[in-house]
Amino acid sequence: QTQEVSVAGRSNITITLLSDSQLLDEVVVIGYGTQRRRDLTGAVSSINAEDIARTSSSNAMQAMQARVPGLDIQQSDGQAGAGVRLNLRGNRSISASNSPLILVDGIEYGSTLDINPSDIESMDILKDASSTAIYGTKGANGVIIITTKRGQPGKTRINLNSFISSNSPTHIPAVMYGQKEVQRLIDKSNYQADVASGNWGGSNLTIDDILTESLDDGTSEREIYNSNSYTDWLDIILQNGLTQNYELSASGGNDNTNFSLSLGAMYEEGLMKNDALDRYNVKTVVDHRINDYFKVGLNALLTYKNHDSRSSSVFGQSLKMTTITHAYLNNGEINENPNPRYAAHVNPLMDEIPGNHQHNIESTRIFSNGYVEITPIKDLVFKSTFAVDRSNLRDGLYQDFKSVARHQSPGTTYISSRWDEFMRYTWENTLTYGTQVGSNHDLTLLLGHSMNQSVRENTSTFGDAGAEHYYQSAFYDLSKINTPTTRTNYIQQSLMSYFGRVNYIFMDKYLLTASLRADGSSTLAEGNKWGYFPSAAVAWRISEESFLENASWLDNMKIRASWGISGNAAIGPYQTLQALSTYPVYYYAGGKDISGKIPDQLGNKDLKWETTNSTNFGLDFGVWNSRVYGSIDYYMSHTSDLLLYRSVPGSSVFPTVISNIGETKGSGLEIALGTSVVRSTDFNWDINWTYSTFQDEVSRLYEGVDKDINGNIAYIVGQPVSAFYDYQAEGNWNVGEYEKYIASLGSDPAYISSYGTPGTIKITDVNRDGVLDDDDKIIYNRSPKHIVGMSNSIGYKDFSLSVLVFARTGGYISYDLNTQLNFESANWGDLDYWTLDNPDGKFPNPGSVSAPHTNYGSALRYELANFVKIKDITLGYNLPRSVIGQVGIGTLKVYGSLKNYLTFSNIDNYDPERGGSISFPLAKQLVFGVNLEF
Repeated sequence: QTQEVSVAGRSNITITLLSDSQLLDEVVVIGYGTQRRRDLTGAVSSINAEDIARTSSSNAMQAMQARVPGLDIQQSDGQAGAGVRLNLRGNRSISASNSPLILVDGIEYGSTLDINPSDIESMDILKDASSTAIYGTKGANGVIIITTKRGQPGKTRINLNSFISSNSPTHIPAVMYGQKEVQRLIDKSNYQADVASGNWGGSNLTIDDILTESLDDGTSEREIYNSNSYTDWLDIILQNGLTQNYELSASGGNDNTNFSLSLGAMYEEGLMKNDALDRYNVKTVVDHRINDYFKVGLNALLTYKNHDSRSSSVFGQSLKMTTITHAYLNNGEINENPNPRYAAHVNPLMDEIPGNHQHNIESTRIFSNGYVEITPIKDLVFKSTFAVDRSNLRDGLYQDFKSVARHQSPGTTYISSRWDEFMRYTWENTLTYGTQVGSNHDLTLLLGHSMNQSVRENTSTFGDAGAEHYYQSAFYDLSKINTPTTRTNYIQQSLMSYFGRVNYIFMDKYLLTASLRADGSSTLAEGNKWGYFPSAAVAWRISEESFLENASWLDNMKIRASWGISGNAAIGPYQTLQALSTYPVYYYAGGKDISGKIPDQLGNKDLKWETTNSTNFGLDFGVWNSRVYGSIDYYMSHTSDLLLYRSVPGSSVFPTVISNIGETKGSGLEIALGTSVVRSTDFNWDINWTYSTFQDEVSRLYEGVDKDINGNIAYIVGQPVSAFYDYQAEGNWNVGEYEKYIASLGSDPAYISSYGTPGTIKITDVNRDGVLDDDDKIIYNRSPKHIVGMSNSIGYKDFSLSVLVFARTGGYISYDLNTQLNFESANWGDLDYWTLDNPDGKFPNPGSVSAPHTNYGSALRYELANFVKIKDITLGYNLPRSVIGQVGIGTLKVYGSLKNYLTFSNIDNYDPERGGSISFPLAKQLVFGVNLEF
């Protein structure tokens, strides 16, 4: 039932969901790698591999959420090179990352993929503890296995793949523009006049009373109003970026030696000027069989990136700028301070003056591994793999005293340079024995050992360089810094592992697997470094039973159950040790100042593994000649010994210490359904559906504590793991309403003095005790309640059409635009505020006293993030072989794609997938590409 989608001009790429005991007969896990044994027979979720072919690898990750139940992926901004956040099956840990492990060719890679899309052969997603326990601590949050292409015996194949993408901003947060901003100034002044007079509605100020300021270019606010010559700052600073991607590969070989060589170049322009990323890849794979006993291979990937990055403060500054102004002076120069009402506002175009802002990040990475494989006797394979991951990074920043970040304060030039070196090696050895006893018994045994160590060193030097221009030397000449500060850092950590696994299949109907892994982590304390992680799974292929042999409609049915324990060493290196601060503290003794250190971190020598106990029940099915197929999974998890910070007695000099305390639990339902709607010679239509829902909660904290609150983040027993904890707003107080409310309380309240003023925020006093405190706050669950994906694949003769749809319901975000209430003289977000004529406005009046909003305004941040998104629409055409074959071309395909063009949500001008951030907008992409194979 495997559905492989042809990627134009290359081998097929399949993205597969592998769940628990499906591994019994589909994939044998060998340490950090996979070896396929036979065709897949269980439920499979395959995504349209066209997405991998035409976009970056990170975008390929995003397409998986429409195909893989239980996978939630978010992209927070559209800056060049921005990555994504991944989550499999909800949240388990509180202080540690909940992101899955990403492996490339069996080796840990990291979260940001810099691989040529056409180099990817397959992606496998492992989710439950039975399938991930073999990865120990690394697989606690699931595993995504990416396998790249290797050479195959036969004719040498040449592939050329290229696309060009026009990227434009989408769902840009709206600020008040033109007459709407003018009206806000009028409403603000009328409100303040009414408060002063006590006569609500008595003030009637006009435009002439409000627009009284003059600009540096000689014009006035009134002239701008009359001529309608407002300034749209976002339109000025944003642009349509262009991405170009070129990939060339050659592969081939013979019975003894196979090779693959690929080159890649990508040039990405961001949505702001001078935001650009260039990336170059070289990848080489060689496999050579020396004789019947020995095989060796090498896989090496070299990546070079050069990123010119814009300051994130520029976009935020543009949201605050008044539109009743001009960006340029009459002579064409930039108007440095275009806001006559607030001189602190710097023109966001100042960073576009050549040299004013220079932020360049240059990095080189070598990701490689070599192996030797020995087969001393039949069915026994020993494999030793050694991998090296080494990267170097230079991050240079120059901010001129006339740049946006430094213009107003402190008014000096800033220079910094950071050098970072990272080295990780992995050595892994596995011994695998597979045999068949008679026709009914299939046994595979695996023993393995692995060790890895990583070292990170970095040095940074920074400081002020006075009010001088150093455009040419920028961050290359650190001698320009008046009083430089240098900091160094060195981190080393190691992991040692032993693992084993047994797979047993009886009569191709009854399946059993069991594994055990032992991990020893250098980050944990002596006596607690080792953790042991067992797993087991069973499955029954009902469809193979004799009593169903006449059920011609049934192609496959398998019931499975699995259990496993996984671990998480969710602390940084050296956190078990007591440490001194890195900053000097001076004291006076003997007539002079002496520098010293003070305690900064309370060590805990009792720290041990955070563990998750998971159980999974599943059903795989296929009916009617695989016209309908899929899987249903229900899972439960329990995480104990959470690594959390807890308070310590007041007599200690430390406020907190990290300890193994607390527990969480979770459960969820996942459904994957594939339907073949139409099958014919010329026309085919397949629809794949996914659905997932999950819930998690904190089940225990530490002794005598059921709430751990830090600002608007809280961990409360019985409540979701990931949640906001804050007040609930009920709009704003109307004239005379507060007095009636106080009378109904029957006692004197203890609210702040300005609370209750008309046009200010009204907060729900849950227990009506006249006090607003933690007892009046509510939980805003951040996790989505339902996630739905649908992918359509339509083929008609040489044409193909794919459509990916993704939807998420439930889950709150903290929407940053809802904080864009600047009560002084900065522009507002386009928000619905209270006036006498608009008493149901959600936000307070611009002229209202800011104290109630300062104390309780965070209650307005939260928005329910429901949305439906058509993530991708792609139309492709394969030129007939009868035409292209005459000139020696094997395959030629052209395609066009619309990505991220349509999003429907309850939040105007915003894509809730971003999670609330308004730093950089996301991009919608218009893609044209070609895939060519000789």
